[in-house]
Amino acid sequence: MLLAEEGKLSLDQQVSEFIPEFTAPDGPVTIHHLLGHTGGLREVNSLIALTGQSPASPLTHARSLDLILRQRGANFPAGTRSEYSNTGYELLAEIVARVSGQPFAQFMESRIFAPLGMDETLVRTDPDAILRKLAHSYRPRGDGFARQHLLSATFGSTGIVSTPRDLLRWANAFDTGEVGGEAILRRMAVRSTLADGTPLIAANGLEFRDLRGLGTWSHGGSTGGFRSFLLRIPDARMNIVVMSNRDNFLKAAFAFDIAKVLLEDRLEPKEESAPPPSTLEALDSYVGDYRLFAGIVFSIRRDGDRLTFARFGSDDASALPEIEPGAFVLDPNRELRIEFHDFADGKATRMRWQISEDGFIPAPRVDMLPVPDTSPDYGKLTGSYYSQSLQQVVSLSEEEGELWLRAGSGERFLLVLYQPDTFYTANGGSIQRVKLVRNGHGSVGGLLVSAALADDIVFRRME
Repeated sequence: MLLAEEGKLSLDQQVSEFIPEFTAPDGPVTIHHLLGHTGGLREVNSLIALTGQSPASPLTHARSLDLILRQRGANFPAGTRSEYSNTGYELLAEIVARVSGQPFAQFMESRIFAPLGMDETLVRTDPDAILRKLAHSYRPRGDGFARQHLLSATFGSTGIVSTPRDLLRWANAFDTGEVGGEAILRRMAVRSTLADGTPLIAANGLEFRDLRGLGTWSHGGSTGGFRSFLLRIPDARMNIVVMSNRDNFLKAAFAFDIAKVLLEDRLEPKEESAPPPSTLEALDSYVGDYRLFAGIVFSIRRDGDRLTFARFGSDDASALPEIEPGAFVLDPNRELRIEFHDFADGKATRMRWQISEDGFIPAPRVDMLPVPDTSPDYGKLTGSYYSQSLQQVVSLSEEEGELWLRAGSGERFLLVLYQPDTFYTANGGSIQRVKLVRNGHGSVGGLLVSAALADDIVFRRME
């Protein structure tokens, strides 16, 4: 926004104008697409996981950017859908550096951190650097905790080390216009839309939500065991920053709970009486199959006057308790629930996978074929397959009538057939879906491998 205000770029310009190495995989991708999470690009953390690395690996921005620029496919055409993308913000950081002529860390220090007095804030660029007073990162294990190592030094989507006090200085700048001025703040508060005009929660690195009559702007961060959340409520002149170093901390719920306590007399009253349960007709409108990620499809079915929930193809269904009309609890300990808000022709068009107060992941309704009765000849699939965009090899093998995939990282995945020539991985991990690619003679010449937010990466069979 600062560079756009200075006339050094336009938000409608294509990414390839600034990064010539970038190949738009499915039509033009603009800066505006990246800002609003509508670029459709494969998610970089999923790509990193497919190469056998994790936040505990000593990863640099250069290595991460190289992986992004080698991709020749996308999850969807830019502007047609919304999907949270760290890839987009890593590309934005690179654009800032190239247009400003300063390394991203230096730009942030000179243009934002120093002017706001954020003396304990920096962009981490060296995974081996020792940072003064840096907290350790933890995850619960057994009756105690274990280290959640973080050596990644990528930035743009992550990589800023800070303190609650400094983040409040940043939040205060949105009230004062101290950096950028009122014009930039107005532009940042314009919510993104899809090509068909559908409004989104996202708005240029911010997210808008209603809190019982008060508009809020917020964003959270999660990496390693670190968790952070910044909540702004402009009409109440209130800014709340939450930071934690344990990975099961419900950061957004905590921040919103604080706001509800402090603003109780300004919020619209809560519904006191329990609403009536959904009618059978309403429950039937929710019934269907919904795709959360590649290879992860959930089936909602009605059993009498209640709904059940299961992975597609599984007979192990569990009850879905209704907490309010159209909202059902999955895991009360994690404040995980599913909700239905979008309908057409009397049927829900998508399911919202609601994660505490952090927001939701949209899961569109999909038409599934019955699980195939017979499997391909696994013996004819065995061998090695290579991906040029990941520079990785995977291998398929048959073991006691089951098909297994071994990744270059050493991870092994049990493949379960759930659609024709399509498998999901039964034991979790980075790979979530594998499709067989057949040639004109019907023999398998390759695979399409998908992770959580990186779809259909080509692996060609090696002779």
